[in-house]
Amino acid sequence: MNFNSWQFVLFFCVVFAMTAPLKRYSTPNRIILLAASYVFYGAWNWHFLGLIAFSTVLDYWIGLRFLHTRRPRALIVFSVVVNLGVLAFFKYANFVIESANWSFSAFGSAYQFHGIDVLLPVGISFYTFQSMSYTIDVYRGELAPRRSLLDYALFVAFFPQLVAGPIVRASEFFQELDHPRRFSEQQIAYALILIAFGYVKKVVFADSLAQATDPVWHHLAASDPWSVLLAVYAFAFQIYFDFSGYTDIAIGIAMLFGFQFPKNFDYPYIATSIQEFWRRWHMTLSRWLRDYLYISLGGNRKGVPLTYVNLMLTMLLGGLWHGASWNFVIWGGLHGSYLVIERLVFNRIPGWQSDHVAMRVLRWFVTFHMVCFAWIFFRSSDLGSSLLVLDKLGELLGGGLRGIHPDALGLSLLAFLAAHWIGGRFDIKHRLGAASLPVHVAATTAVLLTLIWFTPDYSAPFIYFQF
Repeated sequence: MNFNSWQFVLFFCVVFAMTAPLKRYSTPNRIILLAASYVFYGAWNWHFLGLIAFSTVLDYWIGLRFLHTRRPRALIVFSVVVNLGVLAFFKYANFVIESANWSFSAFGSAYQFHGIDVLLPVGISFYTFQSMSYTIDVYRGELAPRRSLLDYALFVAFFPQLVAGPIVRASEFFQELDHPRRFSEQQIAYALILIAFGYVKKVVFADSLAQATDPVWHHLAASDPWSVLLAVYAFAFQIYFDFSGYTDIAIGIAMLFGFQFPKNFDYPYIATSIQEFWRRWHMTLSRWLRDYLYISLGGNRKGVPLTYVNLMLTMLLGGLWHGASWNFVIWGGLHGSYLVIERLVFNRIPGWQSDHVAMRVLRWFVTFHMVCFAWIFFRSSDLGSSLLVLDKLGELLGGGLRGIHPDALGLSLLAFLAAHWIGGRFDIKHRLGAASLPVHVAATTAVLLTLIWFTPDYSAPFIYFQF
């Protein structure tokens, strides 16, 4: 059940109508929200409801066992191994098999493993990370075990962020659950603005960019270099509009049900360093990797060389989290290399960190193109396609950029970049959410008209649903 479907709109209206008359966070309210979340997930494939229930009951039980065990370390290892084992089976088993078969072939062996016919459960990476964060926090003594299975099950399965985030910490969710607050009319207005902007991002911008560039990505060999270059830039904005649009909708819907979720995007393409980019892009995943992986590996506490190793390992595993493909490993490795290069090289260049406008623009230009280069491997279907894109771009540069002309897509991308900068500079969504009623009504009306007039016939699934 996609957010951009009429089925979901009807589903949301029914659930909201059922919970609105109830006391917020009362037991009947929580039961309805949990049941609705399971219906939402089961609408995709009801067979996997057992999997999310298993993960929920396991980590709920482990959380309680921490109160009575003398071997908490063994318990947390068991939790991590089981959670990652389930994730690895569904997401990475065939990747490991294919890599092993490739290795056998490279060394002249005819032996081959057979692949596993298994369907990847939607959202498994997200709810697995959420559930793991709970047991790790309880193990560290940062969170008390949750005694209510209903509460914990709702935390794992709450439908707005179940499939593609944001990745919410148990401490954040239970804080909202235990301390209900009345949302003001201004907060409700902001929630509606978030939802409206999210739909425009996804339905109008992301799907229009997909419609314009998917033919290029699907037929790289037959595409001219200029079209391939534009497709690379276009994907940078497509994935931003697609994913940030989803999380805007998710955060807005959660607010209408009384939950304040953390921000997940903060205009990442205005970043002037890769480190800043990761503070602005998929922020809840970035902090999860920082707090539960990078710091656990030692962070920057064990000297400079190990700091660089930890950065690389964190980004490599972060890339692999996105998908079972060497392309995602390369994508993560590139970002890890970028972070190391920034510390080793860029930050030591005299004047590089200057606040002079020219230097800020230069840092932005370098950062933006480093990010776009890495997106090539994220978007390409396989390594061969990535190399073909690089070959096409090489032709473009080898030809001295001859024949380039600003077409409609190119001008649109420049407009998106300008709008991105303006949004980050003036925080448009918050300003509209805090505006007077007439301004809010005008903005909402403009968004609805945009959806009516500019929604393309082409509808692409949310990109992060595959993770």
